[in-house]
Amino acid sequence: MRNVKSIFFVLLGLFLVMLAISSLLPGTVMNSRWVKVGVPREQVSATVRNLETWPEWNLLLADAADVKSTSTSLQWKDPRGTLHKCNIIADNDSGLVTTLTMGSGRPMESGFAIQQNGADSVQIVWYVIEDLRWYPWEKFYGIMAGDMKGPLLQGSLDRLRDQLHEEALLPKSEQNPSLESLKEP
Repeated sequence: MRNVKSIFFVLLGLFLVMLAISSLLPGTVMNSRWVKVGVPREQVSATVRNLETWPEWNLLLADAADVKSTSTSLQWKDPRGTLHKCNIIADNDSGLVTTLTMGSGRPMESGFAIQQNGADSVQIVWYVIEDLRWYPWEKFYGIMAGDMKGPLLQGSLDRLRDQLHEEALLPKSEQNPSLESLKEP
């Protein structure tokens, strides 16, 4: 009985120490990645805003099944059958803001900031903001979130850049139909 009490108090002490340390960590974590492309800003904006093209470049949808998109929402299932959702909540000149719900998890704010840098360079930033609960394991997850999500964000942006550059090389007749509105009269 004495050993059980000792083990209990040691575990309780460890939990309280972890709780104290985690209370010093922030409750929100933001991850972002960026890429520069050499195509017009309007072409970048049109491609990012067209949710139907996301499966072509977004690694979140790499193994997606049953993809359904509208002008403001996107739903898909992963190979395990879990439903994921992305809804556009703001769309303006500087980019796109969405809520991203992965399975039954809490919604995260996500978005794309699109900025003209110089005459021939456009910077695309993809960010994800997560609110963490007070649990110590969630706070410690926040420390590693950038390393976990970063490769997916960067890989998707790299694919988007490659797709945009390939489309820019195509003749006008073969380019993305969502760009029709960008043509001058």
